[in-house]
Amino acid sequence: MENGSKEIELALRTTPEDAARLLAAPELAALATGPVRRQRLRARYFDTAALDLQRAGAVLRLRQEGRRTIQTLKTAPAPGDPPIMRGEWSRPAKAGVPVLDGGEEAAVLASRGLAPEGLGELAELFAVDFERATMALAVGGSVLELAVDRGEIRAGGRTEPLCDVEIELVAGEIADVYAAALALLPLAQFALQPLAKSARAHALRAGAPPPPLRAERPRRERRASGGAALRRILRVCRVQLRANAAAIERGDDPLAVHQFRVAQRRLRSAFAAFAAAMPSAERRRFAAGLRRIARCSDAARELDVFVGELLPELRARMDDAAALAVVEAMAGQARDAARQRVRAMLGERAFAETVLRLEAWMEGDGWRRAAGEAHDRPARGHARDTLKRLHRKLLREAGRIEALDPPALHRVRLRAKKLRYAAEFFRDLFPGSGARRWLAALAQVQDQLGALNDSVTLRALLARLGRRRVADRAAFERGAALVLGWCAAREAAELRHLPATWRDFQDRRSFWT
Repeated sequence: MENGSKEIELALRTTPEDAARLLAAPELAALATGPVRRQRLRARYFDTAALDLQRAGAVLRLRQEGRRTIQTLKTAPAPGDPPIMRGEWSRPAKAGVPVLDGGEEAAVLASRGLAPEGLGELAELFAVDFERATMALAVGGSVLELAVDRGEIRAGGRTEPLCDVEIELVAGEIADVYAAALALLPLAQFALQPLAKSARAHALRAGAPPPPLRAERPRRERRASGGAALRRILRVCRVQLRANAAAIERGDDPLAVHQFRVAQRRLRSAFAAFAAAMPSAERRRFAAGLRRIARCSDAARELDVFVGELLPELRARMDDAAALAVVEAMAGQARDAARQRVRAMLGERAFAETVLRLEAWMEGDGWRRAAGEAHDRPARGHARDTLKRLHRKLLREAGRIEALDPPALHRVRLRAKKLRYAAEFFRDLFPGSGARRWLAALAQVQDQLGALNDSVTLRALLARLGRRRVADRAAFERGAALVLGWCAAREAAELRHLPATWRDFQDRRSFWT
C-alpha cells in the first residue's frame, strides 16, 4: 500500500460564482502558503451488483490524476471517531477495474464482514468529473489543504452538478479544520455539504433521496469518563442531524423531518445531562442555536402528523369526506410551504455556522480544560447523579398528575423527555439493571402526555389554517369541527388512562440505584 491513513476532511457546498469569489478573496490569500494549483480529475466508482461495498460503509474508486491512476478504498467513520474522519487507503493502479488482491485493503473489508475473494464481480456504477483548484493553508498550528471542486456527477443516466469546498487536515489538529471553515463562511455563500460525492452519486443512480436516519444507541464503556461519554453522544447526534438534513433537502419523507428534530432534542438533552462537564456559556449558546433550528422545523412536523396520520384515521371514522378534504387540501398546502422553509434554512449560512461551531467545540480541547475535574469524572458516577436529579424533578413536576391542567402537563412532558433521553444515553453503564422495562414504562407516560400535547397543538394549527383564504369556508368549518370533536374525545380518553400509567412508572425501581 502506498498510503494507509485516516482522512479528516470537512465539506461545504457553494455555487461556481461564490467559489470564484472565495478563491479571489484577500482573506484566503492571507492564509495560503503557496499558489493555487489546478487539475482535471475523473473518478470512477465501483461496487458489486448487490452493492456489497455500499452496505458495508465502504467506497472503492479509481481516479485519473494526469497520467497516474490511483486506487482508493474509503470507509465510513468508525464508532467513536470524529464524524469528519474516514479511513482511506490509496495506491497506484492500472486503468480498468480495481484489484483487491489482499494486504491492508483485504483486512479492512474483512473487518466489515466482507471477504474480497467472496465478492461478486466489480463494475463501474458512476463517475465524477471535475476541475479541482487546491492551495495549502496555515491555520493555527496546522497545515491544511483547501480544494474547490467544480464539475458533475454522472450516474444512472443522470447528471448532477457539484461545487464543493473541502478542507482537509494534512498535519496538526482537527480543531483547525473547523477554524478554517468558520473563517471562510463570511467570504462567500456556503451551506453544509452533508453527503460525500459517492453518497450523492448513489442517490442519483437510485433516483431516490438518502433514507432518514434513526437515532443510534451510543454504547460506552463503564470506565469511561463523563467528558468522553459526552463527546461520543454528541458525535452520534451530529451524524443523525446531518444525515436527516440531507434526506430533507433531497426528498419528502416525513420521517426525515421527525428524525432531524429528534437529533436536535437529543443534543439539547445531552447538554442538560452533562451540564457539569459543559461550561454554562457554551451550553446556553448551543442550546439557543438548536432551538432556532427547531422552531423552523416545528410546523413541518406538526403538519406531517396532521396530514399523514391524523386525517387518514379520521376519514376512516367520519362520514363528511368532503369537509375533511377541504381541511386536508389547506393543510397540504401549508405543509409544502413549511417543508420549503426547512429546506431554505438548511441552505443558509446561519445553519452551517451553528453546526460547525458545535462540532468545533466538540472536537477541540478548550471545553475539556474549561470543564476541569468534571470532564474526567467517571461517567457512571456522573450518570447516577444526573438521572437522580432529572428523576426527582419529574416527580416533583408531576405531583398529583390527575389534577394538572394542560400547561402543567406540558411541563411534565418536557421533564419526561429529558429524563428518557438521558436514561437512553446512560443505560449501558448499568447492565442487567432492568433499564429496558423502566424505559418502556416511561415511554408509555411520554406517549400519553404527547397525545395530550398534540391536542393543544392541533387546536393552534386549525386556528392558523382558519386564517387562510378558502373557497368553501363552510366546508372548512365543518371539517375543523369534526377534527376538534375527535380531538376532545381522544384527550378525554388519555386523561382517564394517564393516572394509572403514571403510577405504573412511579412504582418501578430506578435502574441506576
